[in-house]
Amino acid sequence: MRLLILLLVLVGMSAEVVHAQQPDQQPVVETELDKSQVVPGQYVTLRVTVLVPTWLPKPVEFPSMEGPNLRVRLPERSTGPTSRRINGEQWSGVTRNYLISPMVAGTFAIPAQSISVTYAVPGSSEAARAELKTKAVTIAGVLPQGAEGLDPFIAATSLKLTQEFTQPTTGLQPGQSIKRTVTAEMEGASPIVLPELMPEIRIEGIEAYPGQPSISEKDERGLLSGTRIEQVTLMAEGGANGHVPGVELRWFNLTSGKIETATLDGFDISVDGPPASRPGSDRRTITLAAAGLAGIVVLAVSAFLIRRYWRRATDTYRRRRARRAASKAWAEHAMLKAIRKRDYPATLRAVDEWASRPPVTDAALVAPIHQALTGIGRSIYGQTEGTPPSDAWRTVSEAVKGASAGPRRSARDRLPPLNPEVANG
Repeated sequence: MRLLILLLVLVGMSAEVVHAQQPDQQPVVETELDKSQVVPGQYVTLRVTVLVPTWLPKPVEFPSMEGPNLRVRLPERSTGPTSRRINGEQWSGVTRNYLISPMVAGTFAIPAQSISVTYAVPGSSEAARAELKTKAVTIAGVLPQGAEGLDPFIAATSLKLTQEFTQPTTGLQPGQSIKRTVTAEMEGASPIVLPELMPEIRIEGIEAYPGQPSISEKDERGLLSGTRIEQVTLMAEGGANGHVPGVELRWFNLTSGKIETATLDGFDISVDGPPASRPGSDRRTITLAAAGLAGIVVLAVSAFLIRRYWRRATDTYRRRRARRAASKAWAEHAMLKAIRKRDYPATLRAVDEWASRPPVTDAALVAPIHQALTGIGRSIYGQTEGTPPSDAWRTVSEAVKGASAGPRRSARDRLPPLNPEVANG
């Protein structure tokens, strides 16, 4: 009799376990993208919903959904509870909304992501853990018609430039300095898409000391706005007279559908007094004078040849210049310049351009660069905004060094050894 009772209990427990593990009682995940195409700098909404037949004793571990040239934001109240009737039973769960924006034009694939879910087993007081997978999604950044020539591409509903000076820019005395502040205010997009605003200043007798750009972003019920502020200190070292060029920024107005231009006027700058004395200036003057005379002689001798072969020389120069601009070395120079300036948007564009130019850099070598830049983007534009530490940019530079020194083609593309016997020996 006892043996019979024990068998009945075991059968009942087995039936309960089988019921708890039925396929229609397993957690499910749903992935929904509100649209697959968007203007670069604008956002699509990716909604991920996790449902379980009981309840969730622990928070769901959602993925970040981050990727190269994609900005991912979690809006206010991005995660919340949900429920639904499935097969006549009430299921509960949680939904998370991601705002994803392509930073440049192109197609971006987000592969399937893992989600860890802890839920209560139906008919039991125990908890189980399940590993779910989201669906892979593809987002396309598409330029509006007529805006293909904008580089960089900037789209917003409003963009305004202003500038301020700490004092007049003319009649300075050696040792004095002025500070120029340029502010870009935009609505309808994040200021992260804005490039460097102020041009490089080179005026003899005046030294320019640019500051670190400051970027602030606001999110009011999903409507983005913000500012980019740049400052430069101009130090008067000696007598000088020059002109600082203005600022011009072309952008696409999302409201009017037209390309507009935001501008700032340039200004004159002057310093009273003799030119700044520099070591070796007299020797340099003599050298320049001698070089000038030699140049006149060379020009006189070469004038006839240049005139005769002008078209051929011009064509050759244009071809060489085009080859240089299309070379990988040129792209690497632009990339390193953006990294030195710690310009995050420019660095993102420059890395992709450099990696794609022949000889194409292996994706495995470019991956550490993208990983380091993703960390910087998270530090600047994540939920806890701040300035990334200098170590983060140093990590990007080291990753670029490693990628530049690494192989640029796979082993199977290399030529076989000329003497196989020696190579195998």
